[in-house]
Amino acid sequence: MAESNSTPKNQRIHVVSRKDGWAVKKEGNTKASKVFQGKNAAVEGAKKLSKGCDVIVHKKGGSIQRWEKAKEA
Repeated sequence: MAESNSTPKNQRIHVVSRKDGWAVKKEGNTKASKVFQGKNAAVEGAKKLSKGCDVIVHKKGGSIQRWEKAKEA
């Protein structure tokens, strides 16, 4: 059985704008894993959290800015 805080390979991590900063959210979760003051810090945080899954970075308006594919092991 997988741990509850593990990230499945096919799950994606999103970096999205919020009123209080930039949130890192695992796809399907309602709450953010962490909120950062700056977008660059949030992207770096998402990469650390991703553990082999895609990171999707959104623009302030919500559209996708870039999609960073997971590196194959």
